[in-house]
Amino acid sequence: MGIMKKIILNIINKLAEKYDTCEPCELADYLGVVIIERPLGDKLGAYMYIKKTKTIFINSSLDEALKRIVLAHELGHAILHKTQNCYFMKNNTLLLTSKFEWQANFFAANLLIPDSLLNNYYGYTINEISTIENIPVELLKLKFDLI
Repeated sequence: MGIMKKIILNIINKLAEKYDTCEPCELADYLGVVIIERPLGDKLGAYMYIKKTKTIFINSSLDEALKRIVLAHELGHAILHKTQNCYFMKNNTLLLTSKFEWQANFFAANLLIPDSLLNNYYGYTINEISTIENIPVELLKLKFDLI
């Protein structure tokens, strides 16, 4: 496992231990990250560092499940790339080539998918787990370290 993966997993473990949650909305609140929902056109979400305030924008037209994934992704930016402004585009898949985007996706996958959930699906394919749990295949691949 690469060093950045270990760092990200360590950050998630420390957050979960300190705040007793892996829910992105609760963590954002604890960390003082402002969340704003509004129409964003073709963007799923964005993270911006505005006047020393970590701010996450979520496209209000998304369904609740996707909002949670986008929030976890943008929270990854807020924690890992504090001063960088980042946009999550609708026309891209979760398999993005930018180092920052990959790190935010890896953060989201490991924040949202607990190991205990995967233990329930021994012998299942990624596609089967994706369908049953309504988790994008790309996030499961990141969790299983297949990307």
